[in-house]
Amino acid sequence: MAKKKTKIKFTNLFLLIVLLYVLVQVVIWTIGYFTRTMVLQDEDIKLQIKQNGIVIMNETIVKSNEDGIIKYNVSSDEKIKKDKLMFTIIQSEKNEEITEQIANLEKKIKELEKNQNGMNSNVILNKKEELRILKNKKQMYYTEYTSSTSGVTSFEYDSNSEKIKVDQIEDIDSEILKSLDNNFIEINSEGHKIDSSEIVLRIIDPNEVYICIFQAKEKNVFKEGQSVKIVINGQEISAKIDKIYEKKDKYTVVIKIMEQNTSIYNTRVQEFDIIYKNIKGFKVPTESVVKENNNFGVYVINEENNMPEFVNLGKNYYKDAKYYYVDYNKNKDENNLNLYDRILLYPNLINKNIKVSG
Repeated sequence: MAKKKTKIKFTNLFLLIVLLYVLVQVVIWTIGYFTRTMVLQDEDIKLQIKQNGIVIMNETIVKSNEDGIIKYNVSSDEKIKKDKLMFTIIQSEKNEEITEQIANLEKKIKELEKNQNGMNSNVILNKKEELRILKNKKQMYYTEYTSSTSGVTSFEYDSNSEKIKVDQIEDIDSEILKSLDNNFIEINSEGHKIDSSEIVLRIIDPNEVYICIFQAKEKNVFKEGQSVKIVINGQEISAKIDKIYEKKDKYTVVIKIMEQNTSIYNTRVQEFDIIYKNIKGFKVPTESVVKENNNFGVYVINEENNMPEFVNLGKNYYKDAKYYYVDYNKNKDENNLNLYDRILLYPNLINKNIKVSG
């Protein structure tokens, strides 16, 4: 009887072991089936950063030298050449009277010249002398202002143009960000009364427009001469890294704008999206990347046995808070990471060591 009980106990133990094994296999299969994976896609990737930047321009602030009524001969965002008539200032209402007299006198002279004869020759000469005197008199009440430089006009200005100048870029550091804001004042572009020394126009040299950003030394991704894109109001603007200055714990990176974009002219400080590189490769979520034997990599599912295998990312990758961007064309000779590889999205101690069939 004792032997029979012993036999029953061993049978029950065996069945328990089998049951536990089956349960473990079911659990493992379930974990493997529901383990999240991602298929690597070959993409055209724009690597970019967001960075606060200061806009620095070669700009000329134009002021009135006298009181009077201003009348503009240019419009906002107009590209003008040197010596272009920008505006006139009328100092007295008498000027309008003189202008009318000049017009009447010029008309009379034309009529006399049309019917010229010996009798009215002296009259014409007298009228022309009278016209000369009137024109000289008009200059007493009427001043024309021409541009001393070429550029793009703007009817907005701020007080920061004296703080940050193109010829002082080398001295600029990140501390100046605290003292800057976008406080542009709009200038009335219609005819109106002005006072002496009043700001009446701003002219920007489109060939001398820069953005200064400040990069931590360990995170700097720029080199002098490097082509980049600045995203302004959803539009990509061509630019290049003009200079990089070393300042304490940061670099001052000077980016030169290479094409005209008037929307930046009335901006002083802003957060910009800067596209610093275009690559063709894979976008791998940071949560999929693990470090093993001092190498960063991912677990790729072997399609023959459904087992995850560690694959090195290689040396040519870039990283931000969300993704590792792997340059496939540069990396394809360094590792086995390939197009359409299926990788573990969230690798852990369990799913790295079981079959993944989901």
